[in-house]
Amino acid sequence: MDRSHSRKPIRTTALFVDYENLYQQAARYLKDTSDLNGQLADLLYSLRRYLLARRRFRVVLGRAYADFEQYDDGLAIQRVLAEQGIVPRMVPSSYEAPSRSLQLTIDALQTLQSHPEVQAFVVVSGNRSYLPLLEHLRGHGRQIALLQLTSPSDLVYERLGDRLLLDPRPILEHAGLRQLLAHLSGPVENTPPAPPPAFASLADDPDALKALELILEHFGQYEEVYLTPLLRKMSETFDETRVEPKELINRLEAAGAVRLERRRGFPYDYTVLILHEDHPDVRRLREAMASQPEPEPKVGGDLSDEDHVEDTSGEEPSAF
Repeated sequence: MDRSHSRKPIRTTALFVDYENLYQQAARYLKDTSDLNGQLADLLYSLRRYLLARRRFRVVLGRAYADFEQYDDGLAIQRVLAEQGIVPRMVPSSYEAPSRSLQLTIDALQTLQSHPEVQAFVVVSGNRSYLPLLEHLRGHGRQIALLQLTSPSDLVYERLGDRLLLDPRPILEHAGLRQLLAHLSGPVENTPPAPPPAFASLADDPDALKALELILEHFGQYEEVYLTPLLRKMSETFDETRVEPKELINRLEAAGAVRLERRRGFPYDYTVLILHEDHPDVRRLREAMASQPEPEPKVGGDLSDEDHVEDTSGEEPSAF
């Protein structure tokens, strides 16, 4: 048994399946689709076992979206899905093209609001990433994962990262869909890491450069900067009628100098800022500060003690 997984808490999970897109993508590669619905049901069953055994995700709510009447065995596959705890959601083909993905997104957002006990969301599709939905869910402190039959795009890799992308290979092996393995373009785990963020110079943005200098001066010793005290300090420094602190953070993020990440906390979630140490302006400012003589000790400080104390009330999101 993998002891590292056994120590992780089991997380209640919602599973949303773009079943029609999954079926269409699988059918592209298979000569015989007579039992494809049965094989996809096996895939979803294997996925649930994989999520519990390897990710400690227990699926307590499931939805699958398709025009099931178009399949010869449409009634049978709906019954099989229901027996697995995955509720079939009928989306007629006569509806407008994006109706299926829109219905899935609406239901996921409603679940986020109506089922606060759900800690993780998993989306399954053939070649759709549902990236805006997943990022929204992650921004609200939920664990997320995506399973696609086809290899996700570079943008999806960059925004989600390898650890949130489920490798379909071991699941396909158990589901009897080995015929699809040859058509998939390399396992997620062996995919080269996403390219580093594109760095842009802040030389033409003196306000953003000043904001970066402030971050390094007052918070540079921390691996993660809590956004609330940072914005408070920036409000004391900058004229908010001319430039908003949040806008400066956005400009730093666009230049690749920082990134923002959402953290789960109690009673509220919170956001942290992380410096990109490889950014040229970050390196240059750090070197300049390191070369300056140590200042004389001050009585008191620029920030209250509570601003310097790391918030440990929230649970750190466990990586996939």
